[in-house]
Amino acid sequence: MNHIANNRILNAMLLSPDLTISAVSNRQSELILLLNTINSRLSNAPDGTLRIAKRGNAHQYYHRTDSTDRTGTYIKKKSNLNLAKSLAQKEYDLKVKHEIQHELHAIETFLKNYSPEQIEHLYNSLNEIRQELITPVYTPAEDTLNLWNNVQYNSLDIPDDTPDFYSDNGEQVRSKSELIIANKLKQHNIPYKYEYPLVLSTGVTVHPDFTCLNINTRQEFIWEHFGIMGDSEYMNKTLKKINDYAKSGYVLGRNFIVTFESSSISLNSNTVDININEYLL
Repeated sequence: MNHIANNRILNAMLLSPDLTISAVSNRQSELILLLNTINSRLSNAPDGTLRIAKRGNAHQYYHRTDSTDRTGTYIKKKSNLNLAKSLAQKEYDLKVKHEIQHELHAIETFLKNYSPEQIEHLYNSLNEIRQELITPVYTPAEDTLNLWNNVQYNSLDIPDDTPDFYSDNGEQVRSKSELIIANKLKQHNIPYKYEYPLVLSTGVTVHPDFTCLNINTRQEFIWEHFGIMGDSEYMNKTLKKINDYAKSGYVLGRNFIVTFESSSISLNSNTVDININEYLL
């Protein structure tokens, strides 16, 4: 798959903000909750262990309460199957508990020694003269936003007979649905560029409806709205376009957002909000 790093608005070599601590901390919280649940379950578990013996094509269960008793007491499946289940669950929970404790220890050690902010501090610790001579690998959100917003480009011409749809950002868009998307992006303070040129891996230049920036992750997304899905020819062209994007590294759900409508189903503003919250905030 060909990724088009040289066509990105941001420098592909810029380091994204660190999300590791947040992800690891969430994992830590989940493990602690699970450990509490398992400890509670173990406190109510029956004494002893489960022995399973095969007899012909069947399996028999035995309850061992004494380590010196290699056989144990036979468990009748019809009347006491829950005992076998509880003993099996207990042994499983003990093993899971061990692994959780091991992972929690590893997480605590990792968080204690992990300092991603040091890379940012390296540049900030330099005097202004040195900073002017260096291209940093990380820029603060404000600097990234300024860099992104200051990129100039030539968008496509809009025919004179196009209805006057002007977004809250002041640019003219081609449809009421695009107006909804543009104004929603503005409402959520999402940086975007309307019909920013994009060169696909085939060498063809396209102009996605919106190129958006998630300022928290520094990830860029393209957003296409396909508005005549009830027309079979248009739908086929849409499917080809989606495939062409995928071949160039723009994959639905990863860095490519799409919305659709037809003559009978219009774009819902809630759908726009859902996509913004999922990918751009």
